[in-house]
Amino acid sequence: MIKRYTLMKLHMIFASVVFPITVMFFITGALYITDIKPDVASEEFRIELDQPFPADAKQLKEIAAKELARRNISEPLGRYKLKWDSDLQANYLFWDGENHWLKIRPSSSNAHVAVMKFYDPGIYSRFMSLHKGNGKDSFNYFVVAMAITMMLTLFSGVIIGISLPKLRPMVLYSMGTGTLLFFGLMFYSQFVA
Repeated sequence: MIKRYTLMKLHMIFASVVFPITVMFFITGALYITDIKPDVASEEFRIELDQPFPADAKQLKEIAAKELARRNISEPLGRYKLKWDSDLQANYLFWDGENHWLKIRPSSSNAHVAVMKFYDPGIYSRFMSLHKGNGKDSFNYFVVAMAITMMLTLFSGVIIGISLPKLRPMVLYSMGTGTLLFFGLMFYSQFVA
């Protein structure tokens, strides 16, 4: 059995390690829930093509990369894929990245013109992207480790509280109150009109 002092030290270490990322998740989540959405600056460029707009992801990526290089803009640091725009009834390229992203679609008036929209996120938008799991794999693995560490922190805090006779009733009442609040608010928000 782990001694109480060792458990308290582990609890403190776990809480300290996950504190910064937990604060980021709390702040971005609270801002998003209160409808304070991140700003993203965008620019639109028209690109003259030698042929009609291709429906090939690799070709469109090369066109976008050439246009970005011409404007001294770095390429997005993520994946690219072809998507379907039901309004235009045409394929377009979406090139995602942690640094910025872009969409390149055909012009609605000329098949030999591509329209590239370039999105440059601000700092809040970057944090929100991390919050939504759109970071690099290394960050996403850290988030999974953080979630496990958070659970260990919660369990160790409860175990410490229950193991102290003077705190045991307060811990049990608090857990009961939290459980009732959770299920009551969940029921109200999901099932009451």
